[in-house]
Order: sequence, then structure tokens, then C-alpha cells
Amino acid sequence: MRVVTIGAGLGGLLTSAFLARNGYDVVILEKSPYVGGRFTNLPYKGFQLSTGALHMIPHGEDGPLAHLLNLLGANVQIVNSNPKAKFLIEGKIYHYREGWKRLSLKEKAKTFKLLAEIKADKLPKGEEARMNAKEWISEKIGENEFAFLFLESFVGWAISLTLEEIPAIELAKEIKAVLKWGGPGLIKGGCKAVTSELAEIVKQNGGKILTRKKVVEIEENKVLTEDGDEFSYDVLISNVGIKETVELFGEENFDRDFLRVVKSLKPAEGIKINVALKGKPRIGNTVVLTLDTKRINGFNEPSSISPELAKEGYSLIMTHQALKSKNLAKERKLGIEDLYYLFPELDKEGEILLIQTYLDGNPVNRVASGQEHLEFPIENVYIVGDANKGEGGIEVEGIALGVMETLQKLGLERFDEWYL
Repeated sequence: MRVVTIGAGLGGLLTSAFLARNGYDVVILEKSPYVGGRFTNLPYKGFQLSTGALHMIPHGEDGPLAHLLNLLGANVQIVNSNPKAKFLIEGKIYHYREGWKRLSLKEKAKTFKLLAEIKADKLPKGEEARMNAKEWISEKIGENEFAFLFLESFVGWAISLTLEEIPAIELAKEIKAVLKWGGPGLIKGGCKAVTSELAEIVKQNGGKILTRKKVVEIEENKVLTEDGDEFSYDVLISNVGIKETVELFGEENFDRDFLRVVKSLKPAEGIKINVALKGKPRIGNTVVLTLDTKRINGFNEPSSISPELAKEGYSLIMTHQALKSKNLAKERKLGIEDLYYLFPELDKEGEILLIQTYLDGNPVNRVASGQEHLEFPIENVYIVGDANKGEGGIEVEGIALGVMETLQKLGLERFDEWYL
């Protein structure tokens, strides 16, 4: 059976690796000169930055992505963070467990009750599920400033949104995911270690990956590229976004209600700042959530387990902030001001390497978490990647959950126990 995959990002490569391994005739078409999309390495000034993600997997070696990699026998090493997280407030860094001290006895009791309910799958329903996450937390545990700051940093770091931008059900499922699969982990060698290995698995199982192949149209089970080539398919996997896939087919092939929902989908957008600091690792393999910054939501240190990601004598720090306005100059300025709050001696100890902005056609996610989940209405066409993340799936874990759903629909595997 012939498969054409549009886009060699994480979702496309992951799905194609399973299909190729199961005997499908797979061809991946990628418009860029390299594979990996926003999940590979970017060589820059002696450092290995990333094209998008932060060289980190939200649930480390115990989450959905790691599970799929293990099923494929991928030669990828993920190291769980220890501790799972820290937080910074008033210039000091604390272990995440120290946060409990900032809740009253009554607030602690309410929080433990809420976590127990989520763990037992007693999730918000109906109108409660649709209310924004900040209102929901306020109702559940009260108006605790620390709790709001911590969760605001968490969702900004994890999914590039604010508490008011996501529904209660999405936050509840993300909390459930953390309770179920634990905290993050760094990838030895960075993002490229994952996507390069997946590309090799595709090729080893007879699949083809063609770069510099931009798809411009889809018609009658055929994919047409900019340079005039045609590729016939029985199954089409699209890793380029749901809106973009609709455009390739032509809007005339879809009903008005479906198009209305598609056009209403909003991306998640953000800014990543890459920083070089002289000397040994500063925080190790963890993430620091920044609670009293103006914009930055958190930072990590990928070179703490992969020194080769940084130039000799330096450590690589990556910060991330949800984009709160389209005034990019202002957003970057506030992010840089935060950097000097986090690292007061930055000018003496290192430098800002690169500021990467993700929006419009190259956002953090083409479809932000918590929005309506759409079934693509054309038979044998499947959307994967950051436009089809499973509910509660944080970033690449959401991509993995979406791939699981696709593989299950195709009858290749069953993943019921992984769905949130």
C-alpha cells in the first residue's frame, strides 16, 4: 500500500517509521533541505541550538513519545530530569516541592483533593470543562497568588499560552499527564538525535525521504510538487497543518461548517532566547519556572547532559516565553530585561546567542492546545504533528498521542491506555 507523507517533521517521521516497518511503501516529501522540521539541531557559533523545541521532552523516558521510540527500537537516550522542576521567585531558585509552603493549610487540602480527583479521572465536565483554567483553579483552590504564578509559568513554558487562554479540561488533562508520566527529560544529543534516528528507521525499512520537494496541490489520490512531480497514494499523511492541508486540496472540497471551524483555529506563538554562559552547568537537568518575570516563563540547560551542544568552556541556556502581543520589539525587549534579572552578570559571564520568534507560518504550534479536535473529512487522509495533538498532550507528547491515534485508526497498534 502506497503512503505519501507531506512534511518530515517529528509527526511525519514518527508515523512514517511505523508504516514503513509494517510493510507500507512510504515516500516522505519535505520542502526544506533537511529533515526534522522544528525538532532538529541548528548549528550556530559553535553551539547546537534547536530549530524549535528545547532539546527536552515533557515526560522524559516515561511519556508517549519515548514509548513510541521504544516500540521502534530507536537508538535514542532520554535522561529524566532530577528534580522534575524548580521555580525562581524574588531572585532565588527553589525545588518545586518548596511551593507547598506557600499555600495555607486550607489551600493545601483543596489542592490535594483536586489532584486526587484528577488522578482518579474525575475531570471537569460540561460548562466547568469549558471555563477558562484560571477561573477553574480559583474555584477549586482559591485566590492564591503563588499558585496562579506557578501555573501561569507552567502553561507558558509547556504550551505557550496563558491560563485564561485554555479551558479547564485542557489544564486538568495536562496535570493528569504529569501525575501519570512524570516530569521532563533531556535528549542526549538534542532534538536531532530523535528525528535523525527516525529518518534512518524509515530508510532501513525501504522508505524514501525526498528533500526540497514542496507540495503544491493534491488531487484524485495524487500529490503534485512544485517541480512537476506526481506521487500517487493510498494513504496520505500530512504533517504540514490542517489549514495548509485544506488549501492543498482546495476549499471547494469541504463543507462550510468544517471550513468555519478550521479558520477559527489559532496557533500558539512564542519567543525562545538562546544564551551562552561561561563555565560549568548552572542548573543541571531540570527546568526552572520563572514566576516573577515580565515575559520569560522558564529556562533549561540542554548542555548539562550533552556538553557537545555548547562550545567548549560554555553552557547552553534556553529560555521560552509565550507571545502576548504582536509587538515583537516590545516582547523581545521584555524578554531580554528578564534575562538580566535571571543572570545579572550576563555581559561578563556570557552572551545572548540568538533570539528565535515563532509565529504566523512558523509558530510554536499550528493549533494551540485546548481547541476543537477535528476529524479530517476526506477518506484515507490523516493529519499528524502540531496541528493534531492528543488532549492534554504537552508539545511533542501531544504530537506522539496524535500519531498513536492515527496508527490505531490504520489498525497497526492499539494505544487505549495512553489516551488521557
